[in-house]
Formats: sequence, C-alpha cells, structure tokens
Amino acid sequence: MSDQDLQKLAELRAKIDMADQSIHALLMQRAEVIDELIKAKGASRAQGAAFRPGREAQMMEVLRARHGGSIPFSTIVHMWREIISTFTWLQAPYAVHMPADPDGRLTDTVRFQFGFTVQLERHETIGAAMDAAAQDGNAIAVVPVQSNTEWWPTLGGDTGLHVMARLPVAPVPFETVDALALAPRLSDPVPFEWRAYVVTAGSRAVLDDWDGGVVIDQRLTESDGAVEALIALAPGAKTPTDLLDIRAAGGYFAPLTDQST
Repeated sequence: MSDQDLQKLAELRAKIDMADQSIHALLMQRAEVIDELIKAKGASRAQGAAFRPGREAQMMEVLRARHGGSIPFSTIVHMWREIISTFTWLQAPYAVHMPADPDGRLTDTVRFQFGFTVQLERHETIGAAMDAAAQDGNAIAVVPVQSNTEWWPTLGGDTGLHVMARLPVAPVPFETVDALALAPRLSDPVPFEWRAYVVTAGSRAVLDDWDGGVVIDQRLTESDGAVEALIALAPGAKTPTDLLDIRAAGGYFAPLTDQST
C-alpha cells in the first residue's frame, strides 16, 4: 500500500474509534437516565411485571423508519433488543423461562429477543416453564406456538400468564421458532395490535367460519363436542359469534417486516 493509502486507512480507523467512543458514551448516558427513571418510578415487583411491549414496539418502528445503509436491519434490531432487555433488567431484574429445546432453535429465538444479560432458565416441560414464570411475578416464559402440549388454557385471569409478544419480532437470518412470550399481568397494560383470547365455542364450525383473525391453537373437548381455542384478533376485528366463553389473554404487536435481514 502507498503512503497515501496508509494515511487514508489510519483516518478511517480513527473515525471508527470516535464512533465507538460515542456509542459507548451514549450507552453510559442511557444508563444514567435509567437510574433516574428507577428513582422516579420506584419500580418494584409489587407493581406487576415491568415489561413495556407497547413502548418496545414503538421503538422498533422508529428504528425501521430511519434505518438505511449496508448494515442488515436484523442486526440493528438484535442490538436494540439487547439494550432494551438489559435496561429493563436494570429496572427490575427478571429471568426468561423456557422448555427443553433439543435443536436449539428456540434458544436462538430467545437470545435474539432478550440478549445475554438476562438469565435464561430451562425446564423439562412447557408447563414447568410457565409455572416458574407465574410464581416469579416479574418473569417471562417463552413457549413454541406449535407443540404437543396444550399449554394455553391457563392463560389470562388475575393470576395467570398473559401473551405479551410474538417472536421473532423481526426477520432474522437464521432458522427460528414461532413462539409467544408470556408474562404475569403488566403493571401498565397497553392496547395491543393483536388481542389474544382463550375461547370456548360450541363447535369447530364457529371458528372455521370466522375471518376476524387467526386461531393459534385449538382442541376438541371429549365431553360435549365443544372446542377450546387460543385465538388472536386482528386490529379492528370482532370476536367470533356464538361463543360459550371468552377470556382475555393479552396480545402482541405485529412483527416487523423488512427486506433487509
């Protein structure tokens, strides 16, 4: 390389060092703001789960709107997910509970969403992971949507877990698992884009003829032929008619879509 090339290379490396210094300084500044926020809010476990899915979804939308350049958008999302999860943990420490994951895909999905600062607790079954999160009061359980276990009938109510996110929240460059993040009742509930409900219908036809959202999972009861299901209502959609029972079970914001992954 010529002296001119070496000089240019040194200048570019200096710019990188300056950018790194700015990023680090801003992260420390963000931590100072979080410290002030903790004092102002007095965050505690007694107030309910400390997660803010509405706020997080808003931040992701802002990132998508202003993103450009050669860096993949999925990289930006993962970096911000690490930041958000860590600073939420600083406000009120929490763990993520998940069932056994033989092929590692669910673990990858969880780490993309929650990073590596947050403690990850593995359990033998989905039920055990959900029980641990419910007993904690400020924890998350991540469960695969498709499984051999009917885990969703216990969702909702005053003491049950509620859906708070559908994962992954953005396109990723690796194979993941369609999963739901569950948490105890949030301390400041927000209206979700997709609203989740546990319902009982008199027959499968009630849900088969419904076009107001998606049936995430369902089962036919053995006693009277009724159908229990976990459904998600699209924004503005109405619930199916002729339901025998319905229970609110949280919800989620639509995952981001972007061609740059």
